[in-house]
This record gives sequence, C-alpha cells and structure tokens, in this order.
Amino acid sequence: MSTLFHRNGRAMRAMAASLAFAALALLAVGAGADEAAPKPAPPDDGIVKEVMKKAGLASDSGEPQDFVVKARPGGEEDYVPAGRKAFERKTKAKTPAELKAMEAEFDAVQVRHNALRSTFAPAVKAVAAADAAKAAKDAKPKKKPAAPASPQ
Repeated sequence: MSTLFHRNGRAMRAMAASLAFAALALLAVGAGADEAAPKPAPPDDGIVKEVMKKAGLASDSGEPQDFVVKARPGGEEDYVPAGRKAFERKTKAKTPAELKAMEAEFDAVQVRHNALRSTFAPAVKAVAAADAAKAAKDAKPKKKPAAPASPQ
C-alpha cells in the first residue's frame, strides 16, 4: 500500500488533508469561539463522551418515565439484594388426612378412566400389544456376567 502512495502523490496529499481536517474538527468541537472557559464535565462523563455529545454521536439519558419512577423502591438502596425474599403463601399446607383423601379421589378417577378405556377397541388393542411386548422382553434369557478370571 505504501508503494501506491509513493507512486500517486495525489492520494497521499488527499489523505494528509483529510487527517488534518479531522484533527481541526476535533479541536473546534472541543472549544467554541464564544466560550470564555470550557464547561466542566459532569463527574460520570469522560472527555471522549463530551466530544461525542458535541459531535452528535452520544447523548445524556433523560428523566425516567412516570411508570419507571413508580416501579422503583421508595428509598435509595446502597446494594442490590442477592436473593429474593420468600413470598407468603396464601394457602395452607395439606394435612396427611387431606392428602390421603386426594389420593383416594385420584384413584377413583383412574378406575373410572380405566373402565372407559376398556370399552374403546383401539385402546384395548394397544394395551394388549404393550403387555405382549413386555412378556416377550421378560421371556428372553438374561446373560450371566462373565466370571472374573482367577489368578493361577
């Protein structure tokens, strides 16, 4: 690429001129002619952000919307809590007797559904096929594990 600039002096001069223009533009943005002294930067903004704001490439965040302010806690907290506080449950825990009653109810529903399912031909066929597959799997002889070789 350097050979290109040596051969073509016009490209070299154009690049030097554009760099000089960019440097002057940055200096002009930094200090205005009508300002007696530069404004002090806010403590959280750096000089780069100030230059970017004057160039129109950065901005300050505005005031938050009302719904954001309402959603935030009232006081300023110094830290963000690591975990959430356990919420209060509105329902009480079931007693063992209530749990047994629920299980009995579930068993009754299961018996009712099994009775309905037994009258439905495709379901009967599927259950019979599943039972036959299970019986065939159980009928296969299981391999005995190889006995470890005894040292001689």
